[in-house]
Amino acid sequence: MLDAGAELEAALRPLTWPDAELVAGGGNYLRTGGIWVYTASRRPVPGAQDVTFGRRYAGAARAARDDGEYVLLDRDWLDGPEARPELRWVIPLATLAVDGEPSVAVPVDEILARSDVVVGLSAPELDPSALLTASAIARLLGVTRSTVNAYHARQQMPPPVTTLSQRLPLWTRPVIDQWAARQTRRRRPLTP
Repeated sequence: MLDAGAELEAALRPLTWPDAELVAGGGNYLRTGGIWVYTASRRPVPGAQDVTFGRRYAGAARAARDDGEYVLLDRDWLDGPEARPELRWVIPLATLAVDGEPSVAVPVDEILARSDVVVGLSAPELDPSALLTASAIARLLGVTRSTVNAYHARQQMPPPVTTLSQRLPLWTRPVIDQWAARQTRRRRPLTP
C-alpha cells in the first residue's frame, strides 16, 4: 500500500509525458530525473527549484477544534476555477471550516504526510514582474498584439505559463524566445 506522499506523487505524474515526474507552467516545464527542463528543448531551467507541498501551503491558516488541528484551504483551490491538482485528494477528507469561512478544513496530519512531495517549480523567470503579456510579446516580435492573440487562439504558440484572473494569459521570456527561434528557423530558405 502506498503512503500518502507516494499516492500524491503518483496522482500528479503526467500521462502525456511518460518520462516526466511533473509538468508545470501550462506544460512548458517538465521535471524529469529530479531536474526542471523546458518541454520544447529539454534544456535545464536556470535557477529552478522544487516547490514542495509543505512549502506551498506553509502559510495556510490553521484552526483548532475539539477533534484536532486543521489547515484551512480556500474552496476554489479544490473545485473552483483556481483548482489545484495537488489538492484533489483533499475533497473526501475536507469539512467546512469554522465560523462559516469560505474554506475547508483538512487535518494537519494529512497535510504533513504529503509535505515533501514536489508540486511545482520556482525560477527567476517565473517572477510575476518578468512575465510577458501578448502586447509585450508583440513588441518583442515586431508584430501586432492581434497577431499574437491569433497565434494563441489557434494554439500556434506555447500555452501561457499562467492566466491572471482567468482572462490575461502570461508567458515567460525564455519560452517565447525558444518558440520564436523555432519559427524563424522554419521560415528560412534552404541554401544549396
